[in-house]
Amino acid sequence: MSNNTPTSVWLIIDSLTFGGIESHVIELAKGLKHFDVDVKVWLVRAYQRPSPLYDKLVALNIPCDYLTKQKGKAFANLLKLVKRHRPNALHAHGYKASLLCKLTKLFTGIHQISTYHAGETPTGWVKLYDLIDRYSAMISSTSIAVSAPISDKLPVTAKRFNNFIDTGAVTPSSGKQTAFVGRLSHEKAADRFVRLAQSLPQRQFDIYGTGPDESKLQQIAPPNLTFHGHQTNMNAVWEQIDVLIICSRFEGLPMTALEAMARGIIVMAVNVGSLDTLLNHQQNGYLFDDFDQLSEFYRQWIELPSPDSESIRQNAKQTVQDAFSQQAVIPQLLDTYQS
Repeated sequence: MSNNTPTSVWLIIDSLTFGGIESHVIELAKGLKHFDVDVKVWLVRAYQRPSPLYDKLVALNIPCDYLTKQKGKAFANLLKLVKRHRPNALHAHGYKASLLCKLTKLFTGIHQISTYHAGETPTGWVKLYDLIDRYSAMISSTSIAVSAPISDKLPVTAKRFNNFIDTGAVTPSSGKQTAFVGRLSHEKAADRFVRLAQSLPQRQFDIYGTGPDESKLQQIAPPNLTFHGHQTNMNAVWEQIDVLIICSRFEGLPMTALEAMARGIIVMAVNVGSLDTLLNHQQNGYLFDDFDQLSEFYRQWIELPSPDSESIRQNAKQTVQDAFSQQAVIPQLLDTYQS
């Protein structure tokens, strides 16, 4: 750190399910703790169904709590807590947490950061809240966007930090599966993965995750595609995977890509969001623009000589270590917290 005063950072998130934002918050909390920052995660509200994020934080011995168990009490409680404890910074993730933290900044003057994760255009009430969140970005002390397209939607100049993981906690994969890992929803485009499986009936394909499109995808899935459902132990899953296919319609910089590459898993990803800042085509992974390219590159990979494949795996691991690890990114964030 730049001085001897311990930095106290609160991470605020509204979480019911577990996805990319939750993974990001866990890695951020772990990274801050590793750098001796006094970090605490506040979940906006305790819903009837327990939050998987809360349980994971407890298991990692990261301080965490709920702002409220009652609807409509989160802001008042956050305001009281900030006035009482005066953390050095509030760092919000997701539109609901961001709006709460901005209001708190207006009343207390606290240093407040919002990270914008979502690349897709939401619908319904969420679309309205998202608009309010983005167009109130000037209230925040700092705005962070996880990709250039997300940054372009903001009316202020946003900082960019790479997503990151704890590379010291991963072990190389020796698996053989070709897999999709993520939420089965329209924006993640698992239907494209199903189509790849349909086009190669002689090969086995695996899907890890669940979501609103699951039953529809199962209806069109070929016999060589297995659905494994929701996973609670991703370390065990990564050990089974050889190739990860990311075929999303919208993305920022997905944590799954980092987790896979750090383990030497071949990543084939559609060229959306900031994936082109992570992947150097045919050097540390593959980038494709449409299904025909995905099919072509996948067939090329099948026939790739082992030394060439191993070179891509090693390059992938080195890329994550150099620019997408705790050691590379957390020091940059510390400067933002202490601005």
